[in-house]
Amino acid sequence: MSSVRGEFFKMMTRMQNINPIAHPEMEQKMKRMSQKYSHTKPKKGYTLECLCTKSGTKYQRLRRENVKSSGKVIYYIHGGCYISGLTYNYRDFCAPFCDLINGAEIIMLDYKLSPEYKYPIQLNEALDLWKAITTYAMPENIIVGGDSSGGNLALAMLLKLRDENRELPCGCFFLSPWTDMTASGKSYALNYQKDVEIGDKKGVFDEATRNKLVDSYLFECIGDADRTSLYVSPAFADYSGFPPMMLFAGGHEMLLDDTLAVYNKAKSAGVNVRLETQPGMFHSYVLYQNHMPESKASYQKLKTFIKELT
Repeated sequence: MSSVRGEFFKMMTRMQNINPIAHPEMEQKMKRMSQKYSHTKPKKGYTLECLCTKSGTKYQRLRRENVKSSGKVIYYIHGGCYISGLTYNYRDFCAPFCDLINGAEIIMLDYKLSPEYKYPIQLNEALDLWKAITTYAMPENIIVGGDSSGGNLALAMLLKLRDENRELPCGCFFLSPWTDMTASGKSYALNYQKDVEIGDKKGVFDEATRNKLVDSYLFECIGDADRTSLYVSPAFADYSGFPPMMLFAGGHEMLLDDTLAVYNKAKSAGVNVRLETQPGMFHSYVLYQNHMPESKASYQKLKTFIKELT
């Protein structure tokens, strides 16, 4: 049973349900909402820069005021189904990480959005920003993280770096990563009525529903790419050679098996990997660390993991 705050927040989240079958209008609403909350006013005590790489990839740099850079970087990639942009809540989520590592900076990719831009544009942007970061920070001083579609993109980037025999970061973390573009996990059906964000409490997840889901606007980001490609669906990848990882997922989310697949693959490959699942919680619940005790508890474990890496 979730906490009282958890139950209330789940109720509020269900009111913004983005199930594309029941609510096809949500694509445009998501874009409008992300534009509304994309202001660049930093939290008190922090400085924020909106920058571009030489190749034109947009990103933001968040740092503590009057603190000299130590060369330590947390490279974070936001979620939003590749439809919603970089909003202030991601800065609020990442800002405390600056206090874990003296002189650390947060780099947040502001990738181009679907459906106007599709795979592999976002992957190329993520790699371009990695290249820019590593001109001044050593990979062993970088931690990579991401949630939902940002977790998908971060995993794809790391797999690409690994496959090209390039140096990887010292560690990585993922919140409810979206890793299976075929929607083949059992949790899609098991949690379809429980998932307050993507599911349908009155619906049934059968093969017809699966086909409608994968053909919906939520999946337009992949374009004509092979859904089973490891850079599109990291659930199907091998994780040999990966650095320490920490994964989070909610027990009631449809994408639970997307996270479990990566965890099991990483564990089988001998990776130092940790998994945190919260019963009754929903997709990317850790992002709401200021609202629910379940999120706060997982957020503390994430901060401990980050601290251990440095």
